[in-house]
Amino acid sequence: MDVPGTYSNTVKQSTQATITSGTTNNQGLLSDTSQSRGKNLRNKPSLLALLEPPTVHDLTGAIIKLEVNNVVIKTHEYLISNFLKLNKLVEKARLVNPNSDSLTIAIRGDSELGPDFLQTFKILRASSIEAPANFDLTTLVAAARVASAYEHPALRAFCIRRLEGLSLISMQRLQIARTLNLKLWEEQVYQELSEREEMITKEEALALDIDAYWKVASMREGQQNQKPRDYTCEILFFCIFVAYTLAMYALDMLVI
Repeated sequence: MDVPGTYSNTVKQSTQATITSGTTNNQGLLSDTSQSRGKNLRNKPSLLALLEPPTVHDLTGAIIKLEVNNVVIKTHEYLISNFLKLNKLVEKARLVNPNSDSLTIAIRGDSELGPDFLQTFKILRASSIEAPANFDLTTLVAAARVASAYEHPALRAFCIRRLEGLSLISMQRLQIARTLNLKLWEEQVYQELSEREEMITKEEALALDIDAYWKVASMREGQQNQKPRDYTCEILFFCIFVAYTLAMYALDMLVI
């Protein structure tokens, strides 16, 4: 009698365990499914986000068509925005075509202006994070001229610093000083010419012009007057004169 009851209890317990286990597994499956669905929903953008317009960061600005006499240069706005005069021209062009991504500005000047701008862009397009570029004399002077004429003080100062580091002869520095209106450079050249021992050459005199040559000549004369006088010739002449006088006196004594 006890055996059937025991078997019945065992079957009931086994059935309950099976049902419990199945229920647990189903709950696990439901839980995993709901979690994966939640992750998928989070990974997908919402409908509202899809309808929002993208945020645009313009790192270049408008395309500028810069006409310099008969030279046309296409460049980005940010490269010329620091030139005060050019920036004003861009603003005026934008008022005419406010929605245009391409603007045209025109400037006129002498025959050197176009080549000067082309040299200037060699500096403007150089990256500061790369190895320092070694710009030549022509490029630096041209860029400094453009920076002076179209008001880019930082570029002008950069070019002058680089020019100061170059090995230049006096006449080269004088020409640069006059081109860029560097009065201090000009005075330094005059001072050097007045203090050196060598005479001013014909080529230097022509480069100086008459006023500057007269100024340097006056400075040289002043430098000479300040130097202590050399009496070597006078002393030598005096010694020869004394020796001659004594010799003549001795000769007269012998005759007597």
